[in-house]
Amino acid sequence: MVLTSLGHGSRAPSYNISHVPVTSKAPSVFPLSSPMCKDPVIIGCLIKDFFPPAPVTVTWGKSGKETTFLPVLDKESGLFTTSSQLSLPAAECPVCSNVTCSVQHATSAIKTVEVPCPGPRPPKPPPCDCSQINLSLQRPSLEDLLLGSDASLTCTLSGLKTNQPASFSWEPSTGKEPIQKPVEVDSHGGYTVSSVLPGCAELWNSGTTFTCTVTHPDFEGTKTATAKKETENVFRPQVHLLPPPSEELALNELVSLTCLVRGFSPKEVLVRWLHGTEELTSDKYLVWDPLKEPDEGATTYAVTSVLRVTAAAWKQGDSFSCIVGHESLPLSFTQKTIDHQSGKPTHVNVSVIMAEADGTCY
Repeated sequence: MVLTSLGHGSRAPSYNISHVPVTSKAPSVFPLSSPMCKDPVIIGCLIKDFFPPAPVTVTWGKSGKETTFLPVLDKESGLFTTSSQLSLPAAECPVCSNVTCSVQHATSAIKTVEVPCPGPRPPKPPPCDCSQINLSLQRPSLEDLLLGSDASLTCTLSGLKTNQPASFSWEPSTGKEPIQKPVEVDSHGGYTVSSVLPGCAELWNSGTTFTCTVTHPDFEGTKTATAKKETENVFRPQVHLLPPPSEELALNELVSLTCLVRGFSPKEVLVRWLHGTEELTSDKYLVWDPLKEPDEGATTYAVTSVLRVTAAAWKQGDSFSCIVGHESLPLSFTQKTIDHQSGKPTHVNVSVIMAEADGTCY
């Protein structure tokens, strides 16, 4: 029998088949890999005990330099054996991964084996930078405070070397049980754990100082963090509502209403929009992060929000309102409203105004 496939341009050899069994036999397929990690790595497939010797097709699951050798006859059994190898960069064949080797022979369906990679081991996570264990106390979100939700404080212990639980205590009590979060792995390879104190809105707004105290096996003694509502250097926001520019109006498509909020401190602020009396969801407008204002003496912040509306809605006289929430305002919120006919915004202070689901709070 003459081999009619395999080989790379060389003349196909002839085989003495006097001992070859009359019946055909499907191959057995085995993975081959080197215990040594080199670059490039070489892995292989052993295709054993098959007849007839051709055709045999080997397909690899990754691209690389493939070499499939001519079948060799075992004179005692009359069966043939061959092998195929794949050479590829070590980075593409890391340890603990596999590459598929698929063998197709005329006597059976495709047989596939997973060949283990001897490539480099994945890099170990960086060692924990636990030189400084830190305890922080995060204030309640402004949205929860202004909209009467269940405002909460969060005390976070980070930079831990072990994942042992921490013991938190709070002063004063809000009457609600603190919630301890599961231990998490941080980006530096250390551990972080938090405790959440719910129901703190009334005490926070009254200026009460909250204290979080924690103990942990990674350090001796206790660590303490405190937080309270700011009462010094508090400034009310100035709200400026600007009509669409004439260039946009001339296009008769979408136009931009701009709400500039500036001069406020602390930096947490809430911005929302109304179309007439209808509250708009937060996906209808943009709000940029507050930025520190330059050269103002005292530290103050500014934020900008843009609402895009149709030119038709603006030209027909629909009114649009920018609602700003800040803890320095007498009624928590202030509102500026503008329409095409008046051309100038009107101003009013308002109290709780809308549902809490769609705010943008920083």
